[in-house]
Amino acid sequence: MILLLIGYMWLYIYRPFEIWPWLGDISIEWWFIMTSAVLWFLFHQKNVIRNINVLAIFGIAAAILISDFMTNTSGEPNETVDEWLKILFFSILLLTSIRQEQELKILLAGFAVVFFVYMLHSYYEFKFHGRHLFTMGIPRLCGMGVTMSDPNSFGASIVYFLPVLIPLWTVFRGISAIPIRLFAITTFCLAVLCISATGSRGAFVGFLAYVILAAAFSKNRWKILVVAIVFLPIVWVSMEERIQNRYLTLIDPSKGPASAQASASGRLAGLYWGLELFQKSPVYGVGPGNSRFFSSSKHQTHNFLGQVAAEMGSIGLFAYGFLCCSITINYLYSRFYWKIMKSLSPTADPYPYLVSQAVFLAMILLLLMGMGGHNAFRYTWVWYAAFQSMAVVALKKKADDIIREQAEDHLLETEQADVPGRTILDRPVPQPG
Repeated sequence: MILLLIGYMWLYIYRPFEIWPWLGDISIEWWFIMTSAVLWFLFHQKNVIRNINVLAIFGIAAAILISDFMTNTSGEPNETVDEWLKILFFSILLLTSIRQEQELKILLAGFAVVFFVYMLHSYYEFKFHGRHLFTMGIPRLCGMGVTMSDPNSFGASIVYFLPVLIPLWTVFRGISAIPIRLFAITTFCLAVLCISATGSRGAFVGFLAYVILAAAFSKNRWKILVVAIVFLPIVWVSMEERIQNRYLTLIDPSKGPASAQASASGRLAGLYWGLELFQKSPVYGVGPGNSRFFSSSKHQTHNFLGQVAAEMGSIGLFAYGFLCCSITINYLYSRFYWKIMKSLSPTADPYPYLVSQAVFLAMILLLLMGMGGHNAFRYTWVWYAAFQSMAVVALKKKADDIIREQAEDHLLETEQADVPGRTILDRPVPQPG
């Protein structure tokens, strides 16, 4: 089952049916997910994850469906809702299929490989075949396929992926860890190349934020900062002057065309516009993905808060607020259990804790980059919440097992210390009265 899950990740992220249309003609995505669902239903042993993130995920599902039901008067399917339901359905498969920590390791390693191939193919086509999108006066790298492939969306996807490399670093230990860590380093370097080539200012800021957050949450923060201080200037010098000027417009608008400044100010305008739509329909909004129909330019809000407020109203704001709270609670919960585990067993595997931490960092990046991008319906929110749910459950089980073993060992030592040379089995059984 886990291989089928990784296979669908490849279909959803890499989207080969958009690269090679004949795969779309045979509806490969639909047949694959239906086959996986049938095999899951008939043969796979289900496992129900009990975690607050699961409740939050279904809370967002309820908000989206209620908003669509109250606003869809045409009777036609809502493309945004249909696409998000695929994300939800896959998350249900995740939450009911992964039963062990080892399976979670394989799943996230597969996710990293899929994203590496996606970035590598995109960069190869840009570098050697000239595939690009010319906007803001520069040629910009875009992702393969059509969905979320524009430079800004592609760059944002890479930034949201980067936290996954943190737990990947600890999948193995010793000599066996070398290939995995080399892969993680290679993937990180490729991500930096892709982000720099997209010319996306939001992705550039998000990458810098990721480096700062990764250093702040790591015990090796000074090593990370030293590497960043050495590495980032090399990356900057290696960029073309046009790309450098594109990023310099963040602090000096004169470095780029007037369209760059208009694009930046449009993000703030999108927030105000979203709040205006919220005032017209404060309970359930104007419907998922429908805010663009209320604009003369037919563009999205380019702002996460404005998007949620406009398209799902109060129920959407509450649902996403609850998800952010649940991810934060899970992180604090896992941090508490990890400290207990580490004090009782210094050699304990930190992997599930690092997964929970990585999801928390990704949430911060989603909110930060949401100031300049409409990312409410990205798979990242739901998939990562599912990853964290599985990691926290696995961490709690490991911590409980260690605590139980330590308590039993302590009790055994105490009982044996009561009478020298006597074990627990040698003790007389107390008689009534």
